[in-house]
Amino acid sequence: MIIRPLGPTDAVAYQQLRLRALEENPTAFSSSPADESSRSMEDVAERITPLADGSKCNFGAFIDSQLVGLLTLIRPMRVKRMHCVDLAGMVVASELRRHGVGGALLDAVIVHARAMDGVRQMKLSVTASNVAARTLYQSRGFVCFGVEPDALFVGGSFHDEAFYMLRL
Repeated sequence: MIIRPLGPTDAVAYQQLRLRALEENPTAFSSSPADESSRSMEDVAERITPLADGSKCNFGAFIDSQLVGLLTLIRPMRVKRMHCVDLAGMVVASELRRHGVGGALLDAVIVHARAMDGVRQMKLSVTASNVAARTLYQSRGFVCFGVEPDALFVGGSFHDEAFYMLRL
């Protein structure tokens, strides 16, 4: 498995895997297939192009040159929030879950964040009922600091969202 930052040439693979994840796991994301499917490949390529300073970077996990996992790191640009980075959009192809892909992605992003000057903590949110994801985050030292009840409304049901942080 290779973990690396994505770039514009990965746009098609990124969009395919992301749309698949949104379809297969509608409660795991705040975006929906309707939100994302109308994006042009140019928009997707721009979205996944890393910033030179590493403050926005989409990481991909590849097995045999196939994109099988995604994780995005975003550093806020406001001075008062630059000590934090946010993680978003964790995706692992359903057939490869529980095979170390998510852990490898998370480990690579933690290493990247630790190398960023002034970054002290990472934050993320996850659907509270997603025990596998929560277990993965906790295994890397993330601690839950709150739950927002009824944060997402999907398919006629409300879902709570748990918030986690990791001090670096």
